[in-house]
Amino acid sequence: MSVNSNLQSVSAYNKIREDILASKFPPNHKLKVKELSRLYDIGVIPIREALSRLESEELVAHVGQTGFTVSQISKEDLRSLVETRILIECQALERSIKNFSNKWEEELVLAFHRLQRTDRVLEVNGVRAINRNWIAYHHGFHLTLINNSGLPWLNKFCSELIDHSTKYGVFITVEYPNLPRESAKEHKKLYESVLARDSESSKNLLKQHYHASIDHILKFLTK
Repeated sequence: MSVNSNLQSVSAYNKIREDILASKFPPNHKLKVKELSRLYDIGVIPIREALSRLESEELVAHVGQTGFTVSQISKEDLRSLVETRILIECQALERSIKNFSNKWEEELVLAFHRLQRTDRVLEVNGVRAINRNWIAYHHGFHLTLINNSGLPWLNKFCSELIDHSTKYGVFITVEYPNLPRESAKEHKKLYESVLARDSESSKNLLKQHYHASIDHILKFLTK
């Protein structure tokens, strides 16, 4: 693969992933290669490569001869996803706190303040919509919480789980932008507990945060 082709594939992957997580392409949305090629001005081969990579991460599904679609969502999948996140991320968070360093503290402070100063929903021309900066900063905050574990593969797995949870949370926010989800206080308590190096409290707050999120989302899922 040429350098240019590889760069296009990475660019296509990032753009499609971002649009899936922002629910521009909601669950079950058909992802047509030629349409995506025109949309992003990227060749069809890099688009196919990007979709195959997203399929391996289960953000995209390839069903028979119908082509690619954004993966489905369901109550059962969400419950499994959240419980897996709790099991995995609590271990990663405990290890991160055990490995506490000035560098990680600085990264955590920056990630938290970026998230706290960014509105989850913006109003443009009277229409409320998800703030893509908030999506990125929210992902960044949760990833920073666990990325001091000292285990790169664990961090990578956690990042993919965060993506799947983001797909659920953003989809509900896009569908119901006027319904509040008071997560800022939960993030603040968790952040302060981690800075205090209180591992048990931090893990409990992380569990509570995820359970509050799943309870909020399940109110609106029909299947």
